[in-house]
Amino acid sequence: MDALKSNWFVIVIAIVILAFVSYFVYDMNRYNVSGKKADGQELLASLSSKNISADEFYQNQSQFDSSLLYQMYKAAVIDESIDDSKDLKEQAKKLESTIESNFQSQYGDDYEFYLASQLANYGYSSDDACYQFSLASVKEKEMNTKFIEDNFDTYKDAVQERNPRTVSIISMAVTDAENLTEDEQKKKDNIDKEIKDESFASAATAFSEDTSTASNEGFYGYSDSTDVTSTSYSYYGTGLPNDVADAAQNLEKGEVSDWITVTTSSGSTMLYKVKVEETDLKALFESDNQDVKDAVVNAFLSANSTLEMESIEYYASKLDIQFNDEQTEQKIKAYISSYLDKEGSDSDE
Repeated sequence: MDALKSNWFVIVIAIVILAFVSYFVYDMNRYNVSGKKADGQELLASLSSKNISADEFYQNQSQFDSSLLYQMYKAAVIDESIDDSKDLKEQAKKLESTIESNFQSQYGDDYEFYLASQLANYGYSSDDACYQFSLASVKEKEMNTKFIEDNFDTYKDAVQERNPRTVSIISMAVTDAENLTEDEQKKKDNIDKEIKDESFASAATAFSEDTSTASNEGFYGYSDSTDVTSTSYSYYGTGLPNDVADAAQNLEKGEVSDWITVTTSSGSTMLYKVKVEETDLKALFESDNQDVKDAVVNAFLSANSTLEMESIEYYASKLDIQFNDEQTEQKIKAYISSYLDKEGSDSDE
């Protein structure tokens, strides 16, 4: 599950939302679990309030392998374990709105067709398909966050190795970093003076040309060593420039970098300063900033390959899951076992 600068679930531009939808639709969308009979249909497996009919499964048998069947099981566990709270419903509504607006930006008047097609391919075909997808996404995030909170020490080392931190930035555009104009030199000097006499935050607010962070005292958010080699950066900021992320990795909490020259993909030149705000992983996970907390959860998931499935299995163990089709049960259990064995082996190498 997942970033996104974080954030899971924070999507800034159309290309990011497309990647987001592709991942989460793949990772979450083929859901339900059942057994017995309901509405005259034989059920394959059942929880107390979630069913999957044999007809539903076998009508699309060619589309289902063990992986997809597991996703159906997984979604049912999430749905059964996490209540549809008012807060989660509000988050889902916001995510739904973001997804729709970004698809509209990407596809124009035809966006509803493309969005509906993408969701329907993976099991969401109702009138409120986008909302149901969004609700499933935020509920999975909630489940994983709770599991990490309860098992923080078990999984923290892999994240700690990435040197996690939150950072603030200041940027300004220049024509030639080696030969500043009079106005550029004056602005650069004013920024240095403001940082020295007042604070990095006030300098960012007054002078930074990074519009996405200047209004928040320069605060960018979570970063770790994976940002140093990330290819997601663009001029308008879908990530930290690699050189800026690299400089942040070599600073202690409270330290400010020297000026960093960055040449964007369009050929423009920017000067950056970066400050490290926090480096304690526990403090980052417990941050009041939801974007930071979501980013840390995402880092836990990506750094610990089996964490997500272990979370599902933990919550599944608390449910009364009954499989009325032995083949279905065997496929799901075999998939879980093979995945955990494979990923565990890879982690040990």
